[in-house]
Amino acid sequence: MSGDQNILLIDDDSDAILSLARALKAAGITHPIHIATNKEQGLSLQHEYSPQVIVQDLCIDEAIGPESGFELLRSILNHDSTCRVIVLTGYGTPELGVTCLKNGAASFLEKPPDISHLSALILDGIKQSDLRRNYEQLSKDSVSLTNIIGESDAIKKLRKEIEYAASNDQPLLITGETGTGKGLCAQAIHKLSKRSKGKYVRYQPNFSTPDLVNSDLFGHKKGAFTGADADRSGLLVEADTGTLFLDEIDELPLETQVSLLGVLQEKSFRPLGSNGEIASDFRLICASNQDIDQCVSEKKVRQDFYHRIAHARIHIPALRERKQDIPLLAEFFLEKLRSAEKVSVISLENDAIAKLQAYNWPGNIRELQAIVEGGAYKAQFESRVSIIADDLMFTPKKLSADSEASFHDLVEDFKLTLIEEALARHDGNQVKAAIDLQMDRSTLRRIVSRKEQ
Repeated sequence: MSGDQNILLIDDDSDAILSLARALKAAGITHPIHIATNKEQGLSLQHEYSPQVIVQDLCIDEAIGPESGFELLRSILNHDSTCRVIVLTGYGTPELGVTCLKNGAASFLEKPPDISHLSALILDGIKQSDLRRNYEQLSKDSVSLTNIIGESDAIKKLRKEIEYAASNDQPLLITGETGTGKGLCAQAIHKLSKRSKGKYVRYQPNFSTPDLVNSDLFGHKKGAFTGADADRSGLLVEADTGTLFLDEIDELPLETQVSLLGVLQEKSFRPLGSNGEIASDFRLICASNQDIDQCVSEKKVRQDFYHRIAHARIHIPALRERKQDIPLLAEFFLEKLRSAEKVSVISLENDAIAKLQAYNWPGNIRELQAIVEGGAYKAQFESRVSIIADDLMFTPKKLSADSEASFHDLVEDFKLTLIEEALARHDGNQVKAAIDLQMDRSTLRRIVSRKEQ
């Protein structure tokens, strides 16, 4: 209901508040009017209906007096600063009016108010509140793109593609190497889209069995398969009205691809073991770090599924293809670390920037973040306020131009390095490390287990 235009009246005198509501409707106010007779009820209705305008009595609690109205006013605006509050009072002193305005009230009127005057203030308040809410939404939208860092032509093009993708609801496929920011791109599209009020749900198949993947996505009824000891609602239910982001779709079981085809067509599905259909309206964004055309030719991705999920495509360039963005990215990660952990290192020296730009970045942006953070910790340990080239620690294997390791091996080694660093930061806690890396815990465990084999 937050998208509607609502009015809330709060007064401890129930007869007076009902009379005011009737008078406003008689004066031509057609917007829904809600009434409350105490602070708790008023704040509850504000949370439920998000009214643009609240008309409140200054003395909402006779035992406390005007201070009760000031307290309510502050609570209202703390919850929603875009709301316009009109205060009514029987006291009518200039000092109280000034205090109300200082506390954020839009207007202050003596009782009984002139209904035509109050109606005009309410209608104007609705317009002002809508303007403020639109401005806040635009500000949030801008923030969604500020995390797409860079000024290269490739990143300027990517930002335009993100804005276009957010303007429509068609299924989207994002491609790019590991660590380029496919998840960040998908999240920006969600936040900029009309579905931003719904949930953003991320899922990776992680080499799971078809039964487990289907259970994760579609949910199941108790007893649907061995180990299903309780009902479970799947991620498709969670993503209803929002966005479902499926990462590494080349690992999605073929039978799950078939099932998803039906969901995308019919907007409904049947949980495992259920006799009934459940409706779900979500926007699907998929991603892969593999050559998707090769995946189709090798039948890892069904051709009909590919055509259904790739109505539009976005390719994120590798970091080595936009090295001019490295200084901005490095400063961004340094500032982020400084804000989060109060690291006193404030800049990177020119030799450090040159070293970063000379590297080929098999792990892309994720690797850059780890290297910059490591350099910051080293500089701070050495009591310096800037990062120098010697602070940036690359493994010899990654720096070697004639290393025989494959690109895949380099990426997997870097993933393991990131995980080991995250585990060290979180005292071996895999759940916290996975959250830190924005990675599913099962993926983290799989990569760690490879080292142990």
